[in-house]
Amino acid sequence: MNQKLFYIISGFFFGVIFRSFFDLGWALVGLVAVIGLAFLVQKNFLIALFCLGAVLGVARYEWKDMSGQVETPGNQWLPGVGSGYDGVVIDEPEEKDAYVRYRVELRGRTLNPDSQGPTSEFRLLVTARSEPRFEYGDRIKIEGKVKPVENFENADGEIFDWRSYLAKDEIYYETAFPKLELIEHGQGNWLREKLLILKHAFLAVLGRVIQEPEASLAGGLDLGAKQSLGKELLDKFRQAGLIHMVVLSGYNITIVALGVMWLFKKFLSQNVSIGLGVFAIILFAMMTGGGSTVLRASVMAILGLFAQATGRVNLITRALVIAAFIMIVINPKVLVFDTGFQLSFLATLGLIYLEPILGPYFSRFPEKILWMDFRPIASATIAAQLAVFPLILYTFGNFSIYAFPINMLVLPIVPTTMLLIFLAGLIGLFFIPLALPFAWIAYALLAYMIGLVTLVSRLPLASLTFSNVPLALVLILYAILIWFVVKFHKKEEHLAASPLSA
Repeated sequence: MNQKLFYIISGFFFGVIFRSFFDLGWALVGLVAVIGLAFLVQKNFLIALFCLGAVLGVARYEWKDMSGQVETPGNQWLPGVGSGYDGVVIDEPEEKDAYVRYRVELRGRTLNPDSQGPTSEFRLLVTARSEPRFEYGDRIKIEGKVKPVENFENADGEIFDWRSYLAKDEIYYETAFPKLELIEHGQGNWLREKLLILKHAFLAVLGRVIQEPEASLAGGLDLGAKQSLGKELLDKFRQAGLIHMVVLSGYNITIVALGVMWLFKKFLSQNVSIGLGVFAIILFAMMTGGGSTVLRASVMAILGLFAQATGRVNLITRALVIAAFIMIVINPKVLVFDTGFQLSFLATLGLIYLEPILGPYFSRFPEKILWMDFRPIASATIAAQLAVFPLILYTFGNFSIYAFPINMLVLPIVPTTMLLIFLAGLIGLFFIPLALPFAWIAYALLAYMIGLVTLVSRLPLASLTFSNVPLALVLILYAILIWFVVKFHKKEEHLAASPLSA
């Protein structure tokens, strides 16, 4: 990457991170600008460019923060029960065990002319009972007490920054268990609405041809629909270190794409195999509804796939940084407050930089197990896991000591299982009996996964839990990984420059 551009982008990232934790208003922009001018006068041009990037980062975050503020009379808005609001569900409902969360965009004035609420468009988080049920694109009437989002204390006694977490999605207000009433359907994006209808129809078919809980796992694998798995089974996957299989992140999307590519490269050209891997990612994104989280993860996964397939590490790294830069310009709050974005970015970096280092160490492993490639999936899996491990430890505070062996026993069959699930669901949309052979084989593989996860979750020390993991430890772990990567590439450059290599 051009040195000047590198300093500007690095400064932009630094400015966004700093502003995420310290809110000094526009005064911070002026302060950093003055510091940059001072370095410019001293002819320290690179540091001045870094400061310029930091100014742009802070300013972009500040502008984003201001765009989410809703003007209200007296800067107060706590309408009482009985105020009516007209809103549209703008995302797929988030299902929990005892309730459902809706992301709703309120449009226009409130339904109660005497209410003191705002008159501009803004977003609201609605926590509601499971019934009545609403879907994406439904226009609903909301009657209840609305209040600004507040932080809360989690189970470990730490204050969770709920305000910042929701602010990345431009949500600044919430309401709990209001009275909801359907006004009309079909008020969302037409294409996304149709894709979600297709997704739900696909899941319904899986529920008819595959028994539970294997059907729910099938939906989680192919479409990231993890809500129906239930808390108990999700906890087992988490304890076994396989939760990444049923969440929407660049990690599992990339692994799936690599599996598709390796499946076809035996009898197709490399370019065609890469194209099929990219197609698998695009298909996955479309089937899951094409939300912002999925799109970010898909971009990261496609870049990781090209890096793995072409070996053009420097070029792909540039593309990865520029893609991340564009995403952060669009929404600067994802850099610090969107764990999915962070995991996708780090997993892709792991595939680009750590997999070439780990690959030779897997030479003693079998190349194939039955019909499935084992060695490349194993090295890619461990590379991605190493890259995200420090962040997972810091964010979630848990670590599975059996993660490596169970991943090796499960992940090689994931691409085949997903293909069978996809064929069963797709064919079942038209003719159920023809889908049954694919569903039976998929069921056997899914039952094997659940049985293995259940067994591992019962083993002693299946999952180690840590509270208050210090940030310094995370930085040290990443420093060690960076040191290994730098050392490896210096060795590679030395060998390439050696006369013997010629």
